[in-house]
Parts: sequence; C-alpha cells; structure tokens
Amino acid sequence: MAMKWPRLGLRAKLNLLTIVLIVATAAGIAAYLVRQELRDARANLENEGVAILSLLSEAGELPMYTSNRTQLSQVLGSLSLHRDIAYAVALDAQRTELVRRLFSIKDLPALPNYPIETQIGRIQSTYVTAEGKRILELFAPILGNRGDSGDSKSETIGYVRLGLSQEQVEARAGAYLTSALLVSGFVVLIGIVLSLLLTRRILAPVRNLTQAAEAVGRGDLRVRVPETRSSEFEVLTDTFNQMTARLAASQASVEDYQHTLEEKVEQRTRDLQTATARAYKLAQQDILTGLPNRVLLNQRLQQILALAKREHQQVAVLFLDFDHFKRINDTLGHDTGDQLLQQVAQRLSATIRESDLVARLGGDEFVLVLTGLNMAQSAHELLQLVERVRGAFGTPFIVNGQDLSLTVSIGVSMFPDDAIDAPNLIKQADTAMYAAKEQGRNAYRFFTADMNARIQARLQLENALRRALANQEFYLVYQPQIDMATGLPVGVEALVRWRDPEHGEIQPGEFITIAEESGLIHPIGAWVLETACKQGREWAEQDMLLRISVNVSVRQLEQDTWLEVVRNALKVSRLAPSYLDLEITESVIISNADKAVATLSRLKQMGVTLTMDDFGTGYSSLYYLTRLPLNNIKIDQKFIRGLDHDRNDEAITHAIIALSHGLGMRVIAEGVETPSQFRFLQKQGCEEAQGFYIGRPMTAPALKTWWEQRMEYAMRLRGEGALVGGGESGDA
Repeated sequence: MAMKWPRLGLRAKLNLLTIVLIVATAAGIAAYLVRQELRDARANLENEGVAILSLLSEAGELPMYTSNRTQLSQVLGSLSLHRDIAYAVALDAQRTELVRRLFSIKDLPALPNYPIETQIGRIQSTYVTAEGKRILELFAPILGNRGDSGDSKSETIGYVRLGLSQEQVEARAGAYLTSALLVSGFVVLIGIVLSLLLTRRILAPVRNLTQAAEAVGRGDLRVRVPETRSSEFEVLTDTFNQMTARLAASQASVEDYQHTLEEKVEQRTRDLQTATARAYKLAQQDILTGLPNRVLLNQRLQQILALAKREHQQVAVLFLDFDHFKRINDTLGHDTGDQLLQQVAQRLSATIRESDLVARLGGDEFVLVLTGLNMAQSAHELLQLVERVRGAFGTPFIVNGQDLSLTVSIGVSMFPDDAIDAPNLIKQADTAMYAAKEQGRNAYRFFTADMNARIQARLQLENALRRALANQEFYLVYQPQIDMATGLPVGVEALVRWRDPEHGEIQPGEFITIAEESGLIHPIGAWVLETACKQGREWAEQDMLLRISVNVSVRQLEQDTWLEVVRNALKVSRLAPSYLDLEITESVIISNADKAVATLSRLKQMGVTLTMDDFGTGYSSLYYLTRLPLNNIKIDQKFIRGLDHDRNDEAITHAIIALSHGLGMRVIAEGVETPSQFRFLQKQGCEEAQGFYIGRPMTAPALKTWWEQRMEYAMRLRGEGALVGGGESGDA
C-alpha cells in the first residue's frame, strides 16, 4: 500500500519554502567556492609542473646530448622532494625511454600519442590513469642549440614526461569543502530559526481564519473571527464574517436542495466510471479478440519480469505469425479473416496455463508469455508449450462452413538471457520468428545473437537495392539454349546481375528473395522484362532469331498489373510475343492456383510462351500441371548433375521427359555440363539444353559473337554427324 504524506498547512509550506531556499543558496555558494578552489589548485599544480618541466628541459640538455643516463637519473631524482610529482621520464628524440623515476606509483602509464608539434618547445598536457589514480601528465621537448655559420638554431634532442598527482589537490579541496559545509550549515541553522519566528508572527491571522473555517466546515455558522490590525487581513476577516452570516441565513434553503444535488452528483459519477472503464478497456484490449493489446502486454510483461527477477526465474516470450495469412484475407475476405483470428485467440488461450499471458499485437501477430520457468527445467517446459501451440493448429478451423488450415512460425526469446526488459524481449522474439520463416515457415527458432546482425545486413541490402534501382546498377547477362537435335541456338535465358559500387558483383541468390519480400521485385522485374525484350528486338533486327526467357516470381504473378507490365514491355520493345518466354516455378501452384491459371491463360492468349522452371523440386500437382497452359518443362539442374553417377536421377529425368511429352510439352534441360549428360538427354528425346557445356551467361555483345561461332560450328558438325553440344563454343 502506498504511503500517504500528511497535508501541509500554509505555515508549514512557507517554512519549508524558506528552508529550501536557504539550503539551496548555501549549497550553491559552497559548491561555487569549492569548485573555484579546486580549479585554482589544479591551475597552480599545472603552472608548478610547467615551471619544473622548464627547469628539467634546461638541466637535461647536456646529459641528453651526451646520452649520460646516470646524470639524467640524478636530474630526475632531484624531483623526489616534490610531493605532487608521481613520475618523471626522459626520452630521446625518437621518443624511446632512456630513464624513468617513479615516486608515488609503481607502474608507468603508457605514453599517450602526442602529436608532433610544429612549434618547437611547446608543452603538451593530458590526463592519464595509473593504478586507479588520475594524473596530469606534461610532455615537453628538450631543445639543443646547434651553430651553423654563426647562426644559432634550436632542435629537439629529447623529451621529458612529468606526471603530477592530483591527491594533494583533492585533499585540499576536501578540506575546503568541509569548512564550507560547516559554515553553510551554521548559516542555514540561523536562517531556519529566524524564518520560523517570522512566519509564526505573520501567519497568526491566517491561523485564526483557518480555525474559523474548520468550525464552519463542521456546521457551526455562529463562529466569528477576531478583528486584526493587519490591513491585509482586515478585509478578509470582515468578508469571512459576512459570509458566515449569509450562510446562516440561507442554510435552510441549502438543505432543501442538498438531496437533489447529491443524486445528480451520484448519477454523474456512475456515468463517469462507466465511461472510464470503457475507455480503459478500449485502450488496453484488442477489440476483435478481447485479448490484451500491445500497451497492456508491455505493462503486464514488465510486472512479470520484475517478479521473475526477484524469484530468480526465467520468462519465455513467443512471437507467433501465421504463414500466408494474407491469402485468406485476399481470397475469402476480411470478415472471414477476422472470424478466423477470433478462433485462433480462443485456441491459444486454451493452450496456455492460467499464469501465462496471450496478447494480440495486430494483424495475425500474437505473443505468448510463459512465466515462472525454473532455471533447471525451463527448456523442457518451453518445448512442451511450443509443441502444444503447434499441435493446437493441427485441426482445421471451420469458418462459414469452410475448413481452413493454418501453420505458424514461432520465435522464442528468454529472460534474462536474451533481454531484461519487455520491448527488447518482444523484439528479439520477433527477430527469431523471421528466422523461422526464412527456414521454410511452420517452424520455431530460438533467438541467437547473430540474428540481429543478419537483420541489420538484410536492411542494409534492401536499402542498397533501392539505391541500385535508382542508380541503374543492374544489368543483364544471357545464357544460350540450343536445339539438341541440330545444335543451333534457339533461345537465351535473361539473368539479372547487380554490380554494387562498394561490394562489386552481387549474385541473384543474395538479393532476389529480399527483393520479393520487400516488394522491390515488381520494379526490378519490370525493368528486366523490358530490357530483355528490347535486346531480343535488337537481335531480331540482326537476323538473330532467339527466344528470350525471363524468370517471373510468384509475387509478380500475384500483382494485378502484371499483365499490363508484359503488354507494355512488348509494346515499347516492338518484340513479337512469340519470342518472349516467361519461366515460372512450381510454387505458383500452391500460392493461388486458380488466379495463376487465369493469369497464365491470358498471357498464353497474348502469344507469349510459358515454361515451368526447376521442375521436380517443388510440390507439383499433376492435376494443376494439366490445367496450366504451359509450352515447355525445364528439368532442374539438380537432376542433370546426377546423371553421371546416380541411377535415381537418370530415372527421374527419364520420367519427367516422358511425362512432358505425354502432355504435349517440349523439354529443356538446364545445368548441362558434360558430354555424357548431353548424350543421355539426346537419347531420351530432350529437345533443348543449356548449361556451361553449351555456354556460360554472357553479355549481349559476347552472346552475338558466340551465336556467330555457334552457327558456323553447328552447321559444320551437322554435316559431319557429330555431337552438337559443346566443342569449340562450349567455353564461349
């Protein structure tokens, strides 16, 4: 229960104010004097050191010239009579120590990095610390005169370090402070006594008025205040007496209205309490789920942490974010999403213990606080809770007659290991949750120190991406694709590259994912598409009829304006749609299959060809594969690499080619690097190939040179009936 301070009367307040002013004035004067004394003492100490240092410089000139260390030691030893000197050191012109004498310390502090002064003979000073003592160090050169044709010039032949102890200065300042405090205390005591006597005399009429007012407060309206000689209080006394007379005359009417007034006040009070309670609830509780919101979570978590600190217990904070929840809002509507969140809140509340806490931060983000964890068993208890939470979402939710399944990514931070306050604990758990999403979602991760570094690096890379887009730091390279039957070039895959002015070449694997998550994939993808189309048109005008393949991410296909982006690229470049090939991955099937089918169908109607990239590595659905309007299937290079030594990869590759041909699609093999891989694919009926055996990614001018060589090479080998894969142009 909070301690209640007694109410102070006017007299006590005036006394207290006077005492505070007296004490503050005395303390201020004392502090000023002590500070002035300390400053003067330090100045005197420094002046004394400068004088001693000047004498040392003169006395040490001859020994320094002759490198007489014994005489230098005697010169420095003469300083032992000075109580303020802690040490003295003589150094040669290269600042190498020659002689040292230590007086009040045992270990010499390191030589500070004094700058080489242009002004010869200038004394430099600084403060150093030795054995916990603060020492003023003076550093000066020892000058020697050298004669040259009758002229006398000074040169630095050595240096002297002089350390001055602050102990005597601080001792004198302490004594001065004690004296000042004694004098100030005496002055304060005299001032307090005088103020008490003065306020007692001045406030006597006020005391009479106070006593009369207290009597009126008790209902005694017959009280009268004695007259006073003080003109200031005379009017107040008369007014008070008149007031009590009028109050006595109107007391009867007041009593009649009192009951009505009390009822109105009581009603207003009830209304105010109701409004206050409602406002408090709205301010601290989530309106949709009724759970604590961010404000209340921080308040309660601080209390939980304070208790855990006293009891030497651990606290776990779990940050939950549901995977792909946005798709539910986009496809089924926000009303369905809100109902789903309400059911999620109910399941989470049923999962935790009574002593734990569940809160909603906003959107699909929830926080669980697991309290009272025993230091020895916290890991076991925490893992049990995490599994219970994940198990709670194993059963689908039923919303508006539909079964909806959810998976959750969880980040975990621990008190006091990861943070000791509520905001940082929540932040660390949030960081761990993003790490869980990066690992494939539907997982949990505990916070580690390197996660913050990765987050910072990620933010820096995202900012660099925005700058790169504005500064046109991206460029395209093209990897050729050939017809396996004829060896003739049939197309190229456009690949984006980033040349950062500070870090050099940055590979797509390092920035594409961040571009997708930050939304930058849309402007970058539009630029890649338009640039590739323009290059394809330029080659077509040179009779290089090559299909341009451009990779398209799921995020781009989900964008409603993507069709318009493709139309604009074809219009600006004047490239025929049949020469544009868009490569998609299997993830488009599990993202939003119906929307993907509709978008791809409209692209197909425009005359654009479509290729399924990295086939065989995702979660393919043969049903959706038959629905997608695809022209080509590209076998992932993981299977191609294993053709030389893994029979399973041979079987999978054979099956993919057979399946594609059965569905009326052409097959492109990527990652072809050896002749044996090329021959195997030829025998299986694969139509096209790309890879280092065919040609590495190259710039547009290099690709033109490769094309010319490849055309000549393919025609020659075609006449000889030889293998048409690599050869002369394989390394181009």
